[in-house]
Amino acid sequence: MTTGNKALPLDSSFELESSAAINELRRQLDRVISLLPTKVSRASELQHALGTDKALAWRVFNAVECSDAFAAARYLPRSAGIRSFLLAARKSGVETAALEGVSAAMEALDRVVKAHAGDRKRFDMLLASHSVEGRKEADLAHRRTAFEGNTYIWGASADVQLRSAFLAPSAEEGFADMANLRGLLNLEFLRPAMSWPVGITWPRQDDLRTTRDASIQPLFDMDDASEEEASLFFSDPSLRVESRSSDEGGLQYVVSTERVGSTGAISCVTGDVVRPVGALKAEEGSEHAGAMATVSCPVRLLILDVLVHRSLFPGAAPEVVVRSDFSPAQGMQSQQLPISEAPTFMGPADGVIRTSEVPRYDEMRTFVFERLGWDPAAFDVHRLRVEYPILATAMALSFKLG
Repeated sequence: MTTGNKALPLDSSFELESSAAINELRRQLDRVISLLPTKVSRASELQHALGTDKALAWRVFNAVECSDAFAAARYLPRSAGIRSFLLAARKSGVETAALEGVSAAMEALDRVVKAHAGDRKRFDMLLASHSVEGRKEADLAHRRTAFEGNTYIWGASADVQLRSAFLAPSAEEGFADMANLRGLLNLEFLRPAMSWPVGITWPRQDDLRTTRDASIQPLFDMDDASEEEASLFFSDPSLRVESRSSDEGGLQYVVSTERVGSTGAISCVTGDVVRPVGALKAEEGSEHAGAMATVSCPVRLLILDVLVHRSLFPGAAPEVVVRSDFSPAQGMQSQQLPISEAPTFMGPADGVIRTSEVPRYDEMRTFVFERLGWDPAAFDVHRLRVEYPILATAMALSFKLG
């Protein structure tokens, strides 16, 4: 067995002390395991050798085997679990000195926990932020917890938030137009008579600021969609979405319902086009172009698709940017948050780009291309999928402008 650790930039007392304490406890646990009467190479073998709980044996085995100390700490049992492990090891004939080594190492780790975090739960959060391995798993677990809390607080949640942005050359040279599909699927309310914004479109490119005049035109009448359009974009053809103009020139879409719970879940997707949405040449303060999805509802899955005409950013791959508008002090810029998800190139837009979470998505995409007279064969599709995205953040697929 191994207690090896990947090289980490240990540049703080927390990292140094935590790494040392965790690795010492792992070393002492490994020593106890090596003294068992039978050889252990799997978690199930450790369970049988100790005659202990399956979950406890699994945690100890993985804590020792994991190559990253900070990731390994996620598996380390708490003090009560370590005591149960030592009791079983004593019954199996392991010498007292080895057991005392584990106890001493556990006490040392507890002192580090108390000094840097106060309790083990907060300590685990600190560790997850420094982990080389297992970061994505830890992030997802905390985002899922936040989703559940926000669902109760705000009284609403959805299975999927969809944002599809179609970027095409504008009739005005040097500029781009953008068509948008924005929607919430299986939107549920906990309280009756609630309204919720499905999305908002601004007369500018998501990653740019432009002073040029731009127009926003719906792809279909949101207030009075035809039967064909309503059946494609709304879960209930009788559902209507109100469009509201903001003082800043944006167009917001709001859905309302009296129904609650899963039996009253609704889905709606809105569509519009902005002409022109932004310049294709970098300017001071405007060096990127792309599409952004603002998470304004607790959702289980965000799907952000950017369908970009190949003439706009030839050979370029988008960068994922995640921002929060939370600014603790006046004058601070929005905070950029870490994210482990990466975009996926889906191929040409005239191929099959459907996703099981969005019924009739290919038909929606075809509707946009036909309504605007754009050739899907000239577009490529880039997709970002994020489970349990953080509320009040904006996630973008961004291309660097020349």
